[in-house]
Amino acid sequence: MAAVPGAGTALLILLAVIGGALIAAQGPIFARLAGSVGGTLPAALLSFTIGTSALIGLILVAGAPFPKLADMRAAPVWVWAGGLIGAYQVMLSITAVPKIGVVAFLTAVIAGQLMAAIAYDQFGAFGLAVRALTVTKMVGIALLVGGLALIVWER
Repeated sequence: MAAVPGAGTALLILLAVIGGALIAAQGPIFARLAGSVGGTLPAALLSFTIGTSALIGLILVAGAPFPKLADMRAAPVWVWAGGLIGAYQVMLSITAVPKIGVVAFLTAVIAGQLMAAIAYDQFGAFGLAVRALTVTKMVGIALLVGGLALIVWER
């Protein structure tokens, strides 16, 4: 019998669902922005500028410390890929969403995330705790990949 999630876990899941809904809005928003400002790169630059400005404002309001150069130098080199991955995703969504739609794009993104997540959990990548792949997880991922095939096939 599966454990019932606690209130904290339920809140995090709800916030993740809201985050997913917001991510679904990003592709169409970015595509519209790209049409307004002259292309993918200007739209991505504006998006990251707005995000950076918001984060600076939050740091100032919250009284959180700005990153220290020494701490940044001490971080493993692979942590810098996060920003590049974000830029890739923004530019890809600007290009792909108008051509294949939000559902096909996000289903493919989620399928890729889950397939990679299997390996990350299984091998403890990026310093994560090892979490074994189970039959239940494999069935869930197989259903998602099947769903992706149906969504793309429908097109």
